[in-house]
Amino acid sequence: MRLKLPNRLNLRRKGEACLTPTLLLLLCLIVLALGGCAQPGDPGAAAVKYLQARASADTEAIKSLSCSAWEGQAAAQADSFRSMQAKLDNVSCKQSGTDGNYTVVTCTGNIVTTYDGENRARPVPSYRMTQEDGEWKVCGEASAP
Repeated sequence: MRLKLPNRLNLRRKGEACLTPTLLLLLCLIVLALGGCAQPGDPGAAAVKYLQARASADTEAIKSLSCSAWEGQAAAQADSFRSMQAKLDNVSCKQSGTDGNYTVVTCTGNIVTTYDGENRARPVPSYRMTQEDGEWKVCGEASAP
């Protein structure tokens, strides 16, 4: 017994539109291309996390939030706050421009340190940010605007 198959499969019902495989593939490629252009995440939020790690003297966290070229300096910054009971005061950071291949994030607020019973407020710096491994990382301090 031999089955007779139609030459063409009609996959759409009467009155319904049908996407051809070529059109569907083209749409998928456009979506992927547009998604690849975006830089996910917020560089300002990453800078605030860096400052939180710096204030809490969390060397491992600050290194994970730094680009590979800045890890050593970042660890030194975290270590310098180890005995100062540092805390952030009204800190916020937002993207403000570019510096060559870096995104510049301008921060406001202070790091307040306590040493020998004396409080000292230090303004937070601005940072140069880059993306490594799909994440925003601090890669040095930026010049004041």
